Amino acid sequence: MRMRSVLTVACLAVGTMVGASAAQAVTYDLSADYSDTANPNGTWSYKFNGANLPHVGAPSGANDLNVAISPDGYFSTGNDLNSFSPDLFKAQVNGSAATGYSDGDFLKDDIVIHSPNDAIHPLTIVWTAPSAGTVDSLLTSVWYAHSPISRSNDVTLSSTLSAVTTQLDAWTISKTSHGNKSDAATFTGGSFAVNAGDLITLSFLHSAGESFGSLNGVAMTVAFTAAIAPTPIPGALPRGAAGLACVGWVRHRKRKQAA
Repeated sequence: MRMRSVLTVACLAVGTMVGASAAQAVTYDLSADYSDTANPNGTWSYKFNGANLPHVGAPSGANDLNVAISPDGYFSTGNDLNSFSPDLFKAQVNGSAATGYSDGDFLKDDIVIHSPNDAIHPLTIVWTAPSAGTVDSLLTSVWYAHSPISRSNDVTLSSTLSAVTTQLDAWTISKTSHGNKSDAATFTGGSFAVNAGDLITLSFLHSAGESFGSLNGVAMTVAFTAAIAPTPIPGALPRGAAGLACVGWVRHRKRKQAA
C-alpha cells in the first residue's frame, strides 16, 4: 500500500512538472540591436525633451564626422551636424577615418552621441523592461570621443523601478576625464527584479560653464531573464495528462499483482 501511494504521488508530480517552461536569458546590446531608422527600437529608445529623437536622413553640410554616419541616416533634430543637436549614430568607420579624430574617439560599430547644446533638457538612452523578470547584469561604458576640441558632459546612469528612480552612477566626461575609449567610465551591476515598463536610463547634459555639447562614445548591455510562467501543452493533451497516465499504470500494476 505504501509503495503504491509513493508511486501515485510521484506520478502526479510528473503531471505538475509537464508544461513548465525554463527561463531564457536574453542579452540586449545597444550597438548590436541598433537600427539606423527605428526609434524606439525594441527595448531601446533615444529621447530628447521628453520625446523620441527623430530619424533624419544622411548628414548634409561639411563636417568631418559625415563619413562616420550611415547613408540611411541617424537620430537628431536636423541633419546638419554643424547646426543641430543632440545626435546619436552608430559609427560606420574607425575614428581615424574622420579628419582630426582617432581610434581612441571611437571604432566602427560604436554608438556615438553628441549631447544637447540645450543646458536644460538631456539626451537620454533608455532601456525598457519588456516583461517582469530579472536584470542579471548591466554593463555600461562612456568615454570622451571629441578629441579635436575640449568640452565636458555630465552623464548619469539611473534605474526607475515601480516609478521610483535611483541613481546608479554619475561621471564627468571630458578630454581629461575618461578622455578616450581605453579610459572609459564604467559601471558593472545587476541582479535586481523589474516589472514590465521599468527603465534603465543613461542621461547626457553638457557641464555647467560649457556653451555647447560634445561627443561621447557609449557601450551598454543588459542581460535579462523573464519571469518563469507555465506553458500549456499544445494539441489535445491537457496539462497533467502525463501524470494521469502514470497513475493508470500504477492501477494496472496493482490489478496484475492481484491476479
